[in-house]
Amino acid sequence: MKILMTLMGLEIGGAETHVVELAKELARRGNEIVIVSNGGVFEKEIADAGIAHFSLPLHSKKLKNFVKSYKGLKKIIKEGKFDLVHAHARIPAFICGLLQRKLKFRFITTTHWVFKTGIFLNIMTNWGERTIAVSNDIKKYLIDNYRLPAKHISVTINGIDTERFSSNIDYNDVAEEFNMGADKKRIVYVSRMDMDRSGVAFNLLEITPSLCKRYPDLEVVIVGGGNDYERLLAKSKAVNSEIGKRVVITTGSRVDINKFIASGDLFIGVSRAALEAMAAEKPVIIAGNEGYIGVFSQDKLDVSVQTNFCCRGCDMPTNQKLFDDVTFILDSFKEKRQQMGRYNRQVIIDNYSLIKMADDCVAAYENLISFNPFRPKDVIISGYYGYKNIGDDSLLEAIITNLREQKPDISITVLSAKPNETKNIYSVESIHRFNIFKIISEMKKTKLLISGGGSLVQDVTSTKSLYYYVSVIRLALQYGMKTFVYANGIGPINNKKNQKLCTEILNNVDVITLRDNNSKQELDSLNITKPVIRVTADPAFSLIPADEEKLKIIKRCENISQDKKYFIVSLRDWKTKDANFEKTIAMFCKYISQKYDLIPLFVPMQSSHDLHITKKTAELITTEETQSVSTHRFNKVIGRDYKILKDAYNAKDLLAIISQCEFAIGMRLHFLIYSASVGVPVMGISYDPKIDAMLDYCRQSYKHSVSDISIEKLKYDADEIMCNKNTIRNQLSAVSRQMCEMTKTDAAAAIEML
Repeated sequence: MKILMTLMGLEIGGAETHVVELAKELARRGNEIVIVSNGGVFEKEIADAGIAHFSLPLHSKKLKNFVKSYKGLKKIIKEGKFDLVHAHARIPAFICGLLQRKLKFRFITTTHWVFKTGIFLNIMTNWGERTIAVSNDIKKYLIDNYRLPAKHISVTINGIDTERFSSNIDYNDVAEEFNMGADKKRIVYVSRMDMDRSGVAFNLLEITPSLCKRYPDLEVVIVGGGNDYERLLAKSKAVNSEIGKRVVITTGSRVDINKFIASGDLFIGVSRAALEAMAAEKPVIIAGNEGYIGVFSQDKLDVSVQTNFCCRGCDMPTNQKLFDDVTFILDSFKEKRQQMGRYNRQVIIDNYSLIKMADDCVAAYENLISFNPFRPKDVIISGYYGYKNIGDDSLLEAIITNLREQKPDISITVLSAKPNETKNIYSVESIHRFNIFKIISEMKKTKLLISGGGSLVQDVTSTKSLYYYVSVIRLALQYGMKTFVYANGIGPINNKKNQKLCTEILNNVDVITLRDNNSKQELDSLNITKPVIRVTADPAFSLIPADEEKLKIIKRCENISQDKKYFIVSLRDWKTKDANFEKTIAMFCKYISQKYDLIPLFVPMQSSHDLHITKKTAELITTEETQSVSTHRFNKVIGRDYKILKDAYNAKDLLAIISQCEFAIGMRLHFLIYSASVGVPVMGISYDPKIDAMLDYCRQSYKHSVSDISIEKLKYDADEIMCNKNTIRNQLSAVSRQMCEMTKTDAAAAIEML
């Protein structure tokens, strides 16, 4: 990734050090980093790290400097072809914001501090497309004062280089440079010496004479420069004069902060400097212009973290508080100070590592880059929709419902064989699934393709069907969409050319979720390794049955008796079915009706395909050739007393109907899923591995092959189900609840991808 970082300058300061350390770590990871600022003491350090620097007066609000910075940045950004621009202060962020409108680059900012607010200042502030805050209280400040959406703000930490800041640093060269005493009790204070930062330095100077009386071997080292440095220098000289010897050492701006910290017995300061001293195993007093926390210890951890070690909102510092805490530390035994230091360093290692800071930043970059303002639409859904197949239609309904639960305002376009009907039923946009020109046009405006659910990636139905679905995925990849193969059943894919095609295309999608482990094995056999792959559950498990009032209406319309009990049957034609398939099922229905006084209720899941075999089987129930199990009494009971649902119901209605039945026997996958999801025992007639997989993950063993079906085995399983009906219902209810929860993870993943 090529990243441009802009900030006011590279002089000593917490924000500046943050940027330098972040830039070095990102560069170490192989990113190309360029920094633009007014320059300063850190220029050599970033040059040594191989990071390019351009000097522009980004520290100044003067018009001539503003214009120079604007023109300079414009040239750098146009020529640099950066993946994103990352601004770290108000003036650079404002200029970058103006340029972003013209140059259309990706733009993120980091907020290191809370700034003054006001109508003019707020107008002059630009927080980019995404914002990183260095603490939670700064995030709250951005939300409260600038109305930034919380979801656009990520929080990071001030990452510390724990090798550079440690107790093992050799500081002899700075000790020699400033003629530090060899056996002194040394207090080190580090901060930018600006008017709004230097208050505690003056508190320290005020108490230094009193401290010297208590500790004659005291030395106070104040590190940092800024617009208040001259006043500080004058005060230091006055204190030394009052004491009668040099006790206070002022260094001005330095880049070797780690050496000064390593030289001290205790440290005073805030923010990043305090964290650096903690990493160096020093006892630390957290004190700054915005408040006073005092001696850092475990009981001060929460307030320190909440204020990012800046004391915002805490009591203000006083000379007495500072004197008491300094003497507490210096009076402590060496072992006690070492114990405090070890705890401090462990806090940094656990919570404030440089690696974590860089990881947070990279995550924010990836989030920004994944968001495309030029693709205003969210999702296109591709599947077997618009064919009046209750099973596939239920998938669409479940996917849409789950997505809307996660993101109520999500925009959805569905590829359908009947787009107007799909649009009206589901309140979505819809395009005909074969209108290639409209599909391409929509893909250019949409972020994410969802392919699924269902068994789309297989060539058992036909190679033509497989080519259609993978071609839609290929188009989405070609036009820059994120791609999510959503809760699919994969395979079988028998043709070797089809296998090669699927490997090529599926290895380029972003995420694949699967409804069963068999599908995972199929992906493994195809060597699909690059996407994120998870086994979740079929979306239909999340559907809720229609209410009682709707069920009463359906029963009246279908003439389903309130006083009789039913078992429910769903069949489909299949090329390899047993020669006596229809007759065997009819005989089975007679057996159940005779033994358990149950009426068969037939459901054609896809009327255009299923109605013929359904009617043929139902009519065989009353013929002489299936009378082998009947009696005169049985004939009276059965007569034509079976039901075929005459209307095509939606999934929720069908769930309500199935829930009233004693058990279910069927072929269509989603008929079996509906039954399991409402706790109705299921017998599966398998024509495809997906049926076996579904029964396996629902822990049901009652399955029969469509090509070799046995009346005796059917009767045996039915008897076992009727004997253990309540136990099976409880088992299925538990599985269904688990599956329903798993379906939610797919929708959450899709929203995260947006």
